[in-house]
Order: sequence, then structure tokens, then C-alpha cells
Amino acid sequence: MRALATIVALTTLCVASYGADDGMPFGRITDADVDRLDQFAHFAGVDLTKEMQHAYDKDVKALARVFQFSTTFTCLDRNARTYGQIIYSSLLRLGETMGVGAYARILSAQTPEVQQRVRDFLYFPVTQVPQRLRKGAEAGLRSDYPTLFPKTFHFGRDDSLFPTRS
Repeated sequence: MRALATIVALTTLCVASYGADDGMPFGRITDADVDRLDQFAHFAGVDLTKEMQHAYDKDVKALARVFQFSTTFTCLDRNARTYGQIIYSSLLRLGETMGVGAYARILSAQTPEVQQRVRDFLYFPVTQVPQRLRKGAEAGLRSDYPTLFPKTFHFGRDDSLFPTRS
């Protein structure tokens, strides 16, 4: 529970720096954004809404398919930001119902490319924390979620969607 409180606190910091609504570290996401992402997913052969419904019912394979869909994005546009919000929300919700450890195990069973991309989406809100607070926020997140963000994880590594900053 402490770990989920950390994510909520980080989101609050992101709100201040990123101008997003509370709980929306990828910016304000509307129903129209979700509909647009759903159409994009259908075009890619994925029923994202259905998969998320199954994932929230603790269907491990459905959550894995949602994770795998992350690799279809080529830029951090509205669809990718909407997806990021969905992934972020899934961690909050499934972290409480199935546990963060189980969520992390499902992610760890994916290909390295999928693992990197989903972790980048989940880590992205920390990069929006004001620079003076970022180091502490990053350390806290890694400390609270060592299985989700192992020591070998580096935000944006070999991921054109989230290029690393110096």
C-alpha cells in the first residue's frame, strides 16, 4: 500500500510541473482520446477495450497482450499518451487487486522490448517531476518497486519513444 501511495504522491508532483489533471501524468485524456486509441488498436488487430476488461478481471494473458501492444507506437502522440495513461491506471488498479509483484511478474515474462517499453511508460511520470525533486522521486520509486524497476532498468534505453536526456 505504501508503494501505491508513492505513485499517487509522484502524480501530484507531476501535476504541478506538467499541467495535467490529478491522476493523469500523460496529460488530460478525454473519452474522444480513448475512442481514437481504440480505433487505432482495432486497425492493429487488437480490441484494447476488451483486453483491458479481461485484464481487470485478472486475466494474465490479456494483460500480456495489452503490454505487447505498447510496441506499436512510434511517437509519443495522443494515442501513445492515452495508452500510457491506461497502463499507469492499470498498475494502480491491478497493484491493489492482484499485487504489484504479480503485475511485475507478468511484465517480466514479456520480451525485453516489451518490458522496456512498458517500464518506460510507467516510469515516464517521474521524468516530469521538477528537476530539483526528481532524484529523490526516482530513488523512492525504485525502492518501492524493485521488481518493476530492477537495477538494470534505464529509462529510455534503446527506445525511440522515450529518448534519454542528459
